[in-house]
Amino acid sequence: MKILVLGASGMLGSRLVPHLTDQGHEVLTAGRNHTGGIQIDLQDQAATLAVAGGICPDVAINLVGMTDVERCESHPQEAWQANVRSVEYIANACTKAGTHLVHLSTDQVYDSTPACLEANACPGNHYAITKYAGELAALRAGATVLRTNFFGFSPHATRRSLTDWIFSALREDRPIQVFEDVRFSPLDMGTLCSVITEVIKYRHSGVFNLGSHEGMSKADFAFAFARALGLSSAGFSRVNAEQSGLLKAWRPKDMCMDSRHFEATFKLRLPTLQTEIETSAKDYRAQI
Repeated sequence: MKILVLGASGMLGSRLVPHLTDQGHEVLTAGRNHTGGIQIDLQDQAATLAVAGGICPDVAINLVGMTDVERCESHPQEAWQANVRSVEYIANACTKAGTHLVHLSTDQVYDSTPACLEANACPGNHYAITKYAGELAALRAGATVLRTNFFGFSPHATRRSLTDWIFSALREDRPIQVFEDVRFSPLDMGTLCSVITEVIKYRHSGVFNLGSHEGMSKADFAFAFARALGLSSAGFSRVNAEQSGLLKAWRPKDMCMDSRHFEATFKLRLPTLQTEIETSAKDYRAQI
């Protein structure tokens, strides 16, 4: 297929583009400051329409977004432009070009009650609100919306993942605080790339949770990652998120998603989080 990846120069894009290319797809990339691809301001509706109309890809995968939660809280208009307005333009362009849109969203639209199911979104900060509104814009184009969270080795020069940060602390024997009251169910980036490859084959429209089974707290995740690497976690200390003093914007405490709707629709079985931790650790062992 001809696939246009928007936001290809980000952390996930740096893993996804080579994966799709290895699968034999014709991959085109675009972004505002993107080198080696199409430079485009996705907040410019005419430019977005022109690019999509000129390329006419089979599938567009949107990885673009303002993900800094603190900045979204302090700059809500900027967050709206990045996470909603640009998606409106992308969705309109995909509709006109006959392109199926796959849009990446976030697990931060949840906070456990009554359960993290697709119909129970309850966004509580500006980041989550704008991502939820972006989903609605994407759905107008019949998009596949994937609510997800991910970790794993990042080849990006400046963007580090959660496991990159933990691994750095382990290797440098540096103390860090890990949150014992925040639960999640992310996927390793390699798994996520493989799943996206399957998603684009079937192009089912709607919102789907895409996470691992048997989620855990971020503290348990950090200790499990250290064990998988065979490294000492003596410098890790368990704290509540509020105790750390690191976060200003409100954050949800339980984002462990129920992904059974995705599994039933796409006929795929997702892994447990412990399995994903062990898979991810293999990418770091050569650096120990």
